[in-house]
Amino acid sequence: MPPADHRGIRALARASGPTMVSGRRTSPAPVLAPSWSLVVLGLSWALGSGCTTPGLTVEGGETEPRDGEVAPAPAPASSCAAAPIPETRAPDVRPEYDTADFWLARFDPEAIDGELLDPAVRDALARQVASLPGGWRDPLDPGVAAAELVDAELGERMTWLRERVDSGKYIEGEAGVLDEARGHIRAARSRADDPHAPAGTLHLVTRETTLWCIPSARGLFTEPVDPDFDRNKCSSLHMGELVRAIASTPEDEAGTRWTYVEAGYSVGWVQTVAGANEGAPLGPAMELAEARAWLDAPSAHVFADHDSLRAGARFPLDPEAKADPDKGLAVRLPAAGGEGFVRARLPAGLHAGEAPLPFSRRNVLTQAFSQLDQPYGWGGRGGHRDCSRYLKDLFAQFGVLLPRSSGAQAKLGRRSEDVSALGEQAKRAAIRAANEEGIVLLYMPGHIMLYLGEDGGHDYAISALSEYLEPCTGGDDSIHKLDRVGVTTLELGRGSERRAFIERISRIAVF
Repeated sequence: MPPADHRGIRALARASGPTMVSGRRTSPAPVLAPSWSLVVLGLSWALGSGCTTPGLTVEGGETEPRDGEVAPAPAPASSCAAAPIPETRAPDVRPEYDTADFWLARFDPEAIDGELLDPAVRDALARQVASLPGGWRDPLDPGVAAAELVDAELGERMTWLRERVDSGKYIEGEAGVLDEARGHIRAARSRADDPHAPAGTLHLVTRETTLWCIPSARGLFTEPVDPDFDRNKCSSLHMGELVRAIASTPEDEAGTRWTYVEAGYSVGWVQTVAGANEGAPLGPAMELAEARAWLDAPSAHVFADHDSLRAGARFPLDPEAKADPDKGLAVRLPAAGGEGFVRARLPAGLHAGEAPLPFSRRNVLTQAFSQLDQPYGWGGRGGHRDCSRYLKDLFAQFGVLLPRSSGAQAKLGRRSEDVSALGEQAKRAAIRAANEEGIVLLYMPGHIMLYLGEDGGHDYAISALSEYLEPCTGGDDSIHKLDRVGVTTLELGRGSERRAFIERISRIAVF
């Protein structure tokens, strides 16, 4: 199914197998990257969290697993575990593998600190994203709020979801979820001529908040139902991100309002509840000049999570504050209550700087391992990351903004190579050779990883992973729950229904 130019049914499937694995290229992708400190790499518009949406059928009739997981096992035999097995470490991963230094030691010390993305490469990346289907849609562009475009994508999204619910592929968390959402959408679009309704206004996100695919908080699931995998969660929005509010429902009796927003890398609905303790999720409307000033101002770049701040975020420096080496950087933050800005200082010990980090092998691996053991979260559940958000936020620390879907991420880089037709030996050789060139992402339908290297004849990667399968003698495959950022061997899953990771890897991207 080819991607469309707008964010309707095909936009929903963009993060899923049919869109991502069709039309594979056999030649390397052209190089790409940014015009200023932030490189925009084809941010996608996706249903679910950006790693592949589960339950969609790909070429050859294969069914996609959940974001970051290796598909559910069939009912276990009595000799095998009947319930998922919690794990704190994947098999064949020694403690020393959990450090960046172990993998960096395999390279020439003089080579690990060099910048891997020069200005020409970054400029080429920026040009590619402009023409990439499913790429970045600038919230500053009023065209993203055009009525015909919005009505078409909303209609197609609802039609697509209705077909999945009616076929039994999706289950409503409560009866009437789609009907409720359709009513909210009609109410929002009927206010298009209301001067008091937002229609293309710009706002800053004031706190971590869910971006719902449709305006309902009651959820959509696949069987067996796992509340941690709500298909109605398109993504999460980070504090400080700029969005365009396109349509909004009136407040209901409970003080709840739904707002349809364009975030650049995804579209969806933000829920606002009057009087909520955490304050409104969107700040007041901004003029275009004010929004541009926010984006273009000298900024503090955050390289570690802290409370509501997320690694990869950036905030304008406070020009009125005096520099103090004993204190953190002075910044302007969106006010939690949605009332403009507040002047603040980042914590003194927080890893942050006035420019993105150099894109060197040492820096990339060091920052990747700084998130080790952080919880996994489909669609940003609980403020955590799934596989594609983990990489998106990692690359943002270097001024490189990846797409939100794993399949789109795999099509970028200095080159992207389809390895689906290669045998295991040839595939390993291609991956190891690519690792000598730069940073390598490994994609298989449903998951994406950052390659680390080889040790003892096995290849390893780091990713945000929900679960994996292992064969069980005398019974069905057993489910092992990792639910964290962790190191895994590409042998993981060998002999199971879903096969080993190395068997399933279909594309590599080299940065």
